[in-house]
Amino acid sequence: MLKQTLIPIWSLLIGIAVLTMASALQSSLIGIRASIEGFNTTATGLIMSAYYLGFILGSLLVPNWVKNVGHIRVFAAVASLASVTILMQSMVVNPWFWMLMRMGTGLCYAGLFIVTESWLNDIATNKTRGRLFSIYIIEIWASQTISQFLLNLSSPSGYGLFILTSVLISLAVVPLLLVRTPSPTINIPEKLNIIGLIRTAPLGVTGVTIAGATSGALLGLGALYAKSIGMDIVEISFFIGASYVGGMLLQWPIGKLSDRQDRRVTILWVGVVGAIAAFIVPLGGTMNNQILMMIGMFAVGAFTFPMYSLASSHMNDQLRPEQILSASSGMILLNGIGGMLGPLVAAALMDTMRIDALFWFVAGLNISVALFAVYRIKHQPAMIIEEQGDQIPVALTVSSVATAEMLVEADSSTVTEETSHEVEIKL
Repeated sequence: MLKQTLIPIWSLLIGIAVLTMASALQSSLIGIRASIEGFNTTATGLIMSAYYLGFILGSLLVPNWVKNVGHIRVFAAVASLASVTILMQSMVVNPWFWMLMRMGTGLCYAGLFIVTESWLNDIATNKTRGRLFSIYIIEIWASQTISQFLLNLSSPSGYGLFILTSVLISLAVVPLLLVRTPSPTINIPEKLNIIGLIRTAPLGVTGVTIAGATSGALLGLGALYAKSIGMDIVEISFFIGASYVGGMLLQWPIGKLSDRQDRRVTILWVGVVGAIAAFIVPLGGTMNNQILMMIGMFAVGAFTFPMYSLASSHMNDQLRPEQILSASSGMILLNGIGGMLGPLVAAALMDTMRIDALFWFVAGLNISVALFAVYRIKHQPAMIIEEQGDQIPVALTVSSVATAEMLVEADSSTVTEETSHEVEIKL
């Protein structure tokens, strides 16, 4: 059944992989080039935060565009704009202009992921969706990891990598146009009461917000940190790539462990270990030991990137099945706010204190989640393990469409087969 589903959508999966590769490459490239151009750390933080602001705007605007003109036209339009924004950054080197272009890039990527993921959801059936999205998540993590080694193909001080990113975005359009399937229908969901979501699952809300802040700071400023301490491009690619590999390899086992115990306990110890891991990188820098720094980045990714999946799954445990699709948009909004604020605060600390403050900031955020988990464990009775849904791994670039569908799949044991066929994709 799964093989029959994969054959007709191979081109769509390739398109998503290429798109993810371009997104991760661009993030590291902008950080390195900002350092080369002499932008101060605060300016770089503003540029990186602008992406998340654009992504939030895109998540709010793009569904209406799709309803009005269709998937293919929206995809082609935002892909063209995304190619333009990255090329313009290579032509006009100015932090304020880059901030504007980076916001446009975030809006475009939101549109690209919404279209491709809603298309993927439409193709999947209730019997194949879980396995199909597992393949989808694996290929996204793999693409993000591979993208870091593309940094070695050309000097970031020139035009080559900007052109390569633009070419990858343009190539992602081609596979989508080869998919022979009707465009799915997207309905705009009811407005989510964020206050109600906070009251229902305060630890989940805290977790998804801080997960956005930590990933935004690490991926937005990690390359800048590496460049500032004297790493060359090859070393930077391994440095950032190590965090992706760590997140990819430990996401699944950590999630499975959370299914077998109170998920808050898993959030607690992952936060503690993630905080400890964050100090390994600056320790390696002090000792001038790059191998230790790589191990540190692997550990930071392994125990920081899974936090979003854990927190969103914990939130899902507290919600009724009919609330999940609507709540997913709130999770994306909160995660985006965290992603927008994380680079700003981390950059300010790096400027006013020292460059290692990036990892002190990440450690502090992880500890804050752990402490709040302790508070919730003491003051809120534990949920019966059998009543928890299955944890679903979520990659760093997944949009609200995929998140919603995966969370619904995690709760499918409480929904009858007939009811599942009636659920519509909502953003």
